[in-house]
Amino acid sequence: MYTLWGCLDFPLFFLPSAWLLGRSLRLSVVVAVLCMVFGAVVRCLPQVVSIDQDSFDILCNIGAFVNAMAGPIAMSAPIQISSAWFPPMERTFATSIGQMFNALGVGESFVMGTLMVTSELERCDGASGSDTAVCLVNVTQAEAEINLLLVVEAGVAVAIALLVLLYFPSDPPLPPSLSASQPRIHFMDGFKVLVKSKTAWLTMLVYSLSQGLVQMWQSVMVINLTDLKVEEVSENWASTLGIVISFVAVAASILFAATLKFFKNRMKLVIMLLLSVSGAIFILATLLFQGVIKFDKSESFFICTYVFLLTGISLACASAPILFEFSVELCYPIAEGCIGTWLTLGFNILSVLFFLVFQIPGVGTGWLSYMLPVCCLGPVPLLMMLKETYNRLDVDESRKDSRIVMQG
Repeated sequence: MYTLWGCLDFPLFFLPSAWLLGRSLRLSVVVAVLCMVFGAVVRCLPQVVSIDQDSFDILCNIGAFVNAMAGPIAMSAPIQISSAWFPPMERTFATSIGQMFNALGVGESFVMGTLMVTSELERCDGASGSDTAVCLVNVTQAEAEINLLLVVEAGVAVAIALLVLLYFPSDPPLPPSLSASQPRIHFMDGFKVLVKSKTAWLTMLVYSLSQGLVQMWQSVMVINLTDLKVEEVSENWASTLGIVISFVAVAASILFAATLKFFKNRMKLVIMLLLSVSGAIFILATLLFQGVIKFDKSESFFICTYVFLLTGISLACASAPILFEFSVELCYPIAEGCIGTWLTLGFNILSVLFFLVFQIPGVGTGWLSYMLPVCCLGPVPLLMMLKETYNRLDVDESRKDSRIVMQG
């Protein structure tokens, strides 16, 4: 339930977040980090005040709810930061860092949890004699390790908040591009344009399918892989693979975004290629999971699973910052904060629907293996329907042209 608050909060707070981003980038980020601090610190209260387990669960849910309130800003601010602070050739790279470090934080939390909480939290019901004593020791040690982890995470949240409060201006002294100094269509006026725009709906669908569902599959990949009836596939192995994928996908996305300056007018083609190749790799992964591709040795299955999932997910994730930048180019002069919340609104609604599927009686998990190819290949025809325009880049390059004329 704690993780689900991120999806449930988004439809409630995306409009206030878009309004805040339109008012002030600094104010938006300050509000976001304060929500994060509250969500992290409130979980540590039982270490100061004695409360029962039910009260602790309530506090954790409140903390998760408040922390998730910052989600729309955290997911939308990177594109506004890149527009306000970076020149055209660096914007996609800057956006990728802001977006991918969000995913990196998720992977890092799994690593910290694994390293810091080493004891097994057992149930002591029915234990007797020496078993009861050992069980109680394990429970006490595990609780102490979890408490330490919560304190460390709260400390990191406070440190980040202090840095933001000390220095986080909304804009640089001089705009990095001509478009950065131009007025935008903010908040409700911007959303009214987006709702009526076929282009905006297509970009939302492309982003939601290719990013939302792929990331949702990652959240349940342990269930999918352990249900394949491959004896050697354990929960620990699948969890480790998930952590590796998180870090590799982040690195690949940022490195790829750094090279996009050489394809500044070919974003649509680049996105289509990334998703098409990713979809083709996921078809191979599906055939492997369904037993169509078979190996005599389990090591070959493990290697292919690693290669297919690492490569496919990395390529799919690499398209995320490019999709954000391409959407801004198509929808300019609507404010970047509006466009970011618009795209991530679809992302979160689709995520909620994904989790609701598991509530269907007898649905099982077999359908998960077919999800990845559909997520990446499905958006390609939608991309073909988009007319490629670079409204913001045209504004920036008009200044270059005028400078050349003036110098001439």
